Parts: sequence; C-alpha cells; structure tokens
Amino acid sequence: MTRCIEHNHTLNQLAAAYVKLVLAIGHHDPLYVDAYYGPAEWRAEAQAQGLSLDTLAEHSADLLSRLEQARHGLPCQSLRDRHYFLFKQLASVAVYLKRSMGQRLSFDAESQALYDTRAPGHSLSDFSEVLAKLDNLLPGEGSLTKRFDAYRSQFIVPADRVSQVFTAAVEQARLLTKRHLALPEGEQFRVEFVKDQIWTAYNWYQGNYASLIQLNQDHPLHLERALDLASHEGYPGHHVFNLLQERELVKGLGWWEYAIYPLYSPISFLSEGSANYGLSLLMTKEERIDFEQRVLMPMAGIEGDLRHYHEVMEAYKALANLDTLVCRQLIDGEITREEAARLLVEFALYTPEKAAQRVRFYQANRSYAINYHHGEASVGEYVTRKARDSAQAWEVFAALLARPRVASEITR
Repeated sequence: MTRCIEHNHTLNQLAAAYVKLVLAIGHHDPLYVDAYYGPAEWRAEAQAQGLSLDTLAEHSADLLSRLEQARHGLPCQSLRDRHYFLFKQLASVAVYLKRSMGQRLSFDAESQALYDTRAPGHSLSDFSEVLAKLDNLLPGEGSLTKRFDAYRSQFIVPADRVSQVFTAAVEQARLLTKRHLALPEGEQFRVEFVKDQIWTAYNWYQGNYASLIQLNQDHPLHLERALDLASHEGYPGHHVFNLLQERELVKGLGWWEYAIYPLYSPISFLSEGSANYGLSLLMTKEERIDFEQRVLMPMAGIEGDLRHYHEVMEAYKALANLDTLVCRQLIDGEITREEAARLLVEFALYTPEKAAQRVRFYQANRSYAINYHHGEASVGEYVTRKARDSAQAWEVFAALLARPRVASEITR
C-alpha cells in the first residue's frame, strides 16, 4: 500500500506538469484546450509565463523522459493504467507542438501520432452499392444528391421550433440515460444557438457537472438530427463523458490530468466515438421511431412516412466513411479543396453549402475526422466484445466513460 501511495504521488506531480504544459499550449492556440476545470492559478501561471513553442517542446521532451522513468516498478494495475493513458496523452502533445512549429505529417501518420490509431482505408468504389440502394429508395428525376436533398427537406424542423424540438430531444436522452447511469445531483446544461461555425453542434464542458451546448443554425435541423445531436453532445455523450471523469477521477481520486481536455489528443477518439455510439444504447430503432413520431413530429409540425425516412437515413449512414476518405485525400494533397467539396456533393450527397462547411472543418482539424466514424465502430466493437447482454453493455460503456482508455487499448 505504501508503494502505491508513493508512486501515485509521483504521478500526481507529473500530471500537474502535464496540465500546465497543455494550458501553456492553449495560450498559443485557444482551440487546443477544449475544457479545463482545474485550479485557476495554473491557468493564470501559464498565461503569465508566455513560454515559446520551442521552450514548450523542450518541456514536453523532459516530461516524457520523467514519465518513462516513472513507468518502472509501478505496483498497482490502476497506476499502470493511469501511467499508460498519461504517457499516450503526453506523447500526442509533443507531436502537436512539433506540428505547430511547422512539421507536416501524412494524414495517417498524424492520426496515429495524435489519436493513437489509423482509420481503415477506403476508395470511392466501396460506396457504389450504398449509392445504388439509395438510388432505388429515392426514384425520380435529377441527380441523386438533389433527390436526396429534396426528400430530406420534408423533415426539416422549422426554425422557430428548433429550440423546442432540440430541448425535448435532450430531455428524453437525459431521462433514458438516468435509467442506466447514476448522474451527479445538480448536473445541468444550457443550450445556445449560434451561427458562422464550421461544426454542427458543440459541447463546451464548464466543470461542476455543467455544459454549454451550442447548436449551429447555419444549416437546417433535420428531424432525426435532434436525437443524434442530443445524445452526442448531451446524454450519454460529451456531457456525461466529462462529468463522470470529473466525479470519479478528478474529485474522486485527485487525478488532475482529467481536468483538462486537449482537443487534438487520444482522448478525443473515445470522446467522439462514444458520443456517436451512445444513441444505439439509449433506444432501439423502433423506440426511436415511436418517440419521433409521437413527440417530435407533432412538435415540429412535420408529416411524412417516418419509417421510410429512417430506411433512407440508415442506408445513408453507410456513406459515413466517405468523410475520412475525402479528408485524407485533401490533407495529403491528392485533391484540392474544390475537388473535396465536389466529392462530398457527388458521393456523400451534401448540399454545396454543407460541403463547403465540411471542407473548412477538414482544413482546420485535419485528421481529427477519424474520431467520429472509426471511433464509433471501435467503441461499438469493444462494448459488444466485453458485454454478454444489453444490461452489461451499459456497464461496459459506463466504465469506459468513467475511466477512459486510448484507442490502442480499445481496438486490441
């Protein structure tokens, strides 16, 4: 027991140095620190010092060396797990610093270095069968992209009802999540509607079990996206992901490395993957259709064949890996941004406006795109592999949120 306490104290010191390093990088790139709810004086210290990227790179190399030395002789499995996660996070920080100073990596090399994994490769021909199925589901004149957009337009939530519909979806996701997870007393969120962003929605975790969920109104909200986004940004997605770590690891164990979230790091693989996967645990397909038909459609004033719509959207989801394919080709210089937008319109069935927004996201976030679909598939496979039934699936999923693991642990 004494040895565990001693080694944990050493890791606590290294974790504090890691947090301060990430905060210092955030001084150069505010988007890098997605969330922080540690000691305020650490942030103030990082801002006051104003260390250069070169100096921060030296600090990261020194910290990696110290962390490697601390690996030897760890007596407890929990500390070995803690060390592995912290080491992977810090190694990613070191690579991000090099990238910030001008080093360029290929899409796959960067994703491996930053997120601890590479997404499977695809070619456009891999999606021909899915596009043929959608073509059959959506007969008519004009290109498939135009037919798909026209068909989906029947299911757009009117702008003046978006707030009501989205809030109802979040509250339902919260209700269902609380049937499986004990959430902290007083946990809360607020919703804010914004414009001119490169993302559709965003969760800004505030600490003390509170989140700000922003919904971008640059593009219309389709009916099925209400539950998608409610579960992804809220329950059991990003909001729950962060508050469980705050309760279990930061407040529970004093592990400060979990009080900061560097966006371009391995934890994003689990964060985005679990947020995408969560809705499939919350609701069966039939339960989802029932809730949308009984509650959301009347609330939105939408009429239509919802079952057929879900058949179309289920087929459409099989095109998700096009996201990674197009982003990889753009980042690796194989196509221009105009060609990337054209591919998204022609094969991913985006509107031109949505395609342009997505290309801006690729350029800003590069290999981050792998975390959504590759992450979702990997989390789903992990839960299925570990769980005997649906009840245990929630146990496995909750344990994964409350004690995050990096991609190389999930995909073993």
